[in-house]
Amino acid sequence: MIQEKQYGDIYIKPFEENMRSALNAFQLNERQQVYSSLPKEVLDEAIEDVDRRPNVVVNINNEIVGFFVLHKYYQHEGYDTPENVVYIRSLSINEKYQGNGYGTTIMMNLPEYVQFVFPDFDHLFLVVDAENEAAWNLYERAGFMHTATKEEGPLGKERLYYLDLDSKYVSSLRLELQENDLDDEYENIHLMKDNKKIGIIVLEHKDDNFDVRSIEVEESERKEGIAESALRQLSTFIRRNFKNKKELHITLFGSHNKLKPLCDKANFVEIQKTEDYMTLMKYINY
Repeated sequence: MIQEKQYGDIYIKPFEENMRSALNAFQLNERQQVYSSLPKEVLDEAIEDVDRRPNVVVNINNEIVGFFVLHKYYQHEGYDTPENVVYIRSLSINEKYQGNGYGTTIMMNLPEYVQFVFPDFDHLFLVVDAENEAAWNLYERAGFMHTATKEEGPLGKERLYYLDLDSKYVSSLRLELQENDLDDEYENIHLMKDNKKIGIIVLEHKDDNFDVRSIEVEESERKEGIAESALRQLSTFIRRNFKNKKELHITLFGSHNKLKPLCDKANFVEIQKTEDYMTLMKYINY
């Protein structure tokens, strides 16, 4: 039997039959039930399918605060994804325990949990309704990349998100905007790991865009995936703090710039290239 995993003040574990009564009492408001099924509505089907694994999230008081299903080999209608994938499905937080940060803790640590449960799988996907902006902002913060949009899902437009499980991701990394009274052309964003500053990103205002002027990470942390994780979070962070910005640009010099693979994984696309440099871009609002 797979053992539980602890992440901060939560435990993620496979469903066991003695949890059924608690899941039957699991509550979502009417609006949330538009986006996600109640656990009791999907539980039996997940138990009967060998490719699905229902999971619960409990707090330190052993109260069930969350639920989700991991579905191997799933293919969501309308999307062409690899065969060897895992989808996160029916993810929800019990209404009684919402507002305590459980959703953020779950999403920031789900990649590690999936690797723990399914070590032979490299691709993690989920689908979210486009109008559920709070959810997909959280997924992007957790490192998921928006890779496709389907115009006509069951509830309208929906979005496909992807995370490469082979990539490093630092779940405790936070981006913090620093007050800058000296120069209104630039914004300084500190990279905080376990409440300690370990790096900085400097952005330059360019009309309705931002240019990334520098990314610096302390030498002792450079092999830990900090820059990659920061680039994944950056567009969502900007969207929340700078409503008028539409694009994020970064210029890389040299043909083998070490940031290029990280930008690729963070969904930047090349818009200009010369012998000496290339410029990459990522949409902030879309």
